[in-house]
Amino acid sequence: MFSGIVSSRCQVCSIEEENGVHRLTLDLTGLTQNLEVGASVAINGVCLTVVAVDDSVVSFEIVEATRIQTNLRHLSAGNLVNVERAIRLGDEIGGHLLSGHVADVVEVVQTHPSTKERRIEFVVPRPWRKYFHTKGYIALDGVSLTLASFDRETGIGVVNLIPETLRRTTFGAVSTGRLLNFEVDSTTLAVVDTVERMLQSASKTVDGS
Repeated sequence: MFSGIVSSRCQVCSIEEENGVHRLTLDLTGLTQNLEVGASVAINGVCLTVVAVDDSVVSFEIVEATRIQTNLRHLSAGNLVNVERAIRLGDEIGGHLLSGHVADVVEVVQTHPSTKERRIEFVVPRPWRKYFHTKGYIALDGVSLTLASFDRETGIGVVNLIPETLRRTTFGAVSTGRLLNFEVDSTTLAVVDTVERMLQSASKTVDGS
């Protein structure tokens, strides 16, 4: 599990493919204390398993299904990614609980920088819009955020980013057309799906009576 509070931006050392599996190697300087093979780390919000640790250089394996569903497929050497170590029992949850299971990607359609904050607008794929709502939680590239606004018809969502978030994450360099991984809030997901099932069940009961 993760909290959506990114620890640092880290650089991609390399990404290589062999037999359909991609090996992603990152420089995790400052984040490798007690990090062992088998540990979970969120990379742009995607939960990946550590397969090798060599001082500050850490490697992960990415299966094709994960690459297709996320923006990890666009990574290359030199890119920066958001990194968060898994939370431990007793850690403070500064954001909201995340599983690292990315649902899909959203596309950035506009960015509005200012001296105090940065506003990012993005479009959500239609099948996922029912899980988005104004003031609701959302994780973009592993960052826990609150939706400033959301239009369910157009699918346009807006988040406002404070300077500290821009300093700590890759959002300072986000531009139009960029794809961002997203994970919907698990509580929202459960509530919406449960209500849908109840309504469908009630409809069937009425139709069959």
